[in-house]
Amino acid sequence: MMSMANGLELRTPFLDYRLVNYVFSLPSTFKITGHTRKRILKDAFKDMLPPETLSRKKQGFEIPLLKLFKTGQFKVLFDNLLSEQFIRDQGIFNINEVNRLKKKLFSPNPEEATARIWALVVFQHWWKKYGNG
Repeated sequence: MMSMANGLELRTPFLDYRLVNYVFSLPSTFKITGHTRKRILKDAFKDMLPPETLSRKKQGFEIPLLKLFKTGQFKVLFDNLLSEQFIRDQGIFNINEVNRLKKKLFSPNPEEATARIWALVVFQHWWKKYGNG
């Protein structure tokens, strides 16, 4: 869902079990040579792709969590899963630290707060569904 919301195609088209079994049967030199990974794939498309694409280093994709946190849908999650009352009743997390992270999240320099708040939201959702919540 996150990839499609950001215009990225992340489906896995090469997971047919027959293809996987075939590739596993090939010698490793067909798949990796020196510093070249995905050799079969690169060899298959070298006539169709520009050299800069074939030799480009891997690029990561980061979900724009901060942008998502500022939407109305996530405000409902925050008010529910990270509310002071829920945190106090739960008795797991330090309410002062959670409030500090929430404040830091919406500051000009959120630093690690985005990832930590995301981890809290995921845990809290799990707790409410499966834990003692």
